[in-house]
Amino acid sequence: MTSAPRVAIVGFSAFERSTLESFFRLCTPGLQVEYDLGRLGSCDLIVADADQTAAIYAVGRAGRVRDAVFVGGPCAPVSAGAHLARPVDALQIRRALDALALQRQRRPGGPAEAAAARAHRPSGRARQLAADAQDVVHDFRGSSGFSNSVLVEGELRLDEVLVVSGSPAERRLLRDLLTRYGYRVSIAPNGDAAVECCEQATFGFVFLGLGQGGLDSFQACRRIKRRPTLTGLAPVVVALAHRHGAIERIRATFAGCDAYLAAPLDEDDLLRVLARHDPTFERVFEPTAPLPV
Repeated sequence: MTSAPRVAIVGFSAFERSTLESFFRLCTPGLQVEYDLGRLGSCDLIVADADQTAAIYAVGRAGRVRDAVFVGGPCAPVSAGAHLARPVDALQIRRALDALALQRQRRPGGPAEAAAARAHRPSGRARQLAADAQDVVHDFRGSSGFSNSVLVEGELRLDEVLVVSGSPAERRLLRDLLTRYGYRVSIAPNGDAAVECCEQATFGFVFLGLGQGGLDSFQACRRIKRRPTLTGLAPVVVALAHRHGAIERIRATFAGCDAYLAAPLDEDDLLRVLARHDPTFERVFEPTAPLPV
């Protein structure tokens, strides 16, 4: 980094943050280090802890994945500026930041124009707010808007999700989490209603609570998986279990469930399920509108 940019450090332990800040300041006098997540959009470059889910999604929601060096974790977003393995190596991180700074200088219009363009296009945060503003209960409208603009040729992403649970608290928790990550959520109180919903609309995911009233959950799963959809693909059915028994997990697998989440719901487990079964999930927080011409 030949000039003195503003670098944000997201995540990491207190010791790691202190070490990185000291090294950066020593190598680049005048450099500003930022820890406030609300100011990621104004920073030139970012160093993020890929072992912390919250750090990854903070960078994503700010629309700054391509300007970030991710450290650690099994993987990083596909458009990440760089991804380095642990242990934290301040010298390697600085070299990666130098390379990113050079790339920013070579972009059309330079950093100033790129920052201005970001200010006029919807980011992942804008997408989240748009989703929150919608009435998500029993909303079967077609997927449109932010999410479709991040797809590549030949790729399909279904934003619609059905949550099947007789528990208002569980429905509310899942609805809040899923809308935060850009999905549009419909609600069904039991298996009968879930099958009916799947006959009226196409869903990418069905989160199916086990042990619901009405139609047996496993029977509902079989009917949902057999039901042809507009895409020709059955939805991904995620079993929501209130017990950790191996027998219940086996029964869910034989009924056709693609994934299994046990209560109390862990957000990191939910994110892993979404990332595993939705190939576009990593890109939902990227800027989604084309740059002005």
